Amino acid sequence: MNELNGLCAALASLMALTCWARSAPTRAWGDSSPAPRRAWAVALATVVLQVLTATAAAGLAAGVTLVVAAWMVLGWLLVLAMNQWPTASLQWARRLGGLGGAGCVLALAWHFFQA
Repeated sequence: MNELNGLCAALASLMALTCWARSAPTRAWGDSSPAPRRAWAVALATVVLQVLTATAAAGLAAGVTLVVAAWMVLGWLLVLAMNQWPTASLQWARRLGGLGGAGCVLALAWHFFQA
């Protein structure tokens, strides 16, 4: 169960990464959207959600490390995918990020009701 929670916490970073990429002018996804504050808010909320889920699953040090590694690795992979398949990478990153975010919420609810 903890591995599934960690996977959900890692995938949730794609939610914020796609929002972040849409707020900056990129060659792959076109002009920037006029909402950089929204991107910051989504990124901060996602990091908090990820840290809470990963910490509940693996402890404080492992949870924070998992979140930092997920942002670095999935951010790098998303940039690579944006340059090759911009439309498909946007769609799949949103889907996987939403799935990870929903998994984080469910994992936190499960952890809360178990205690």
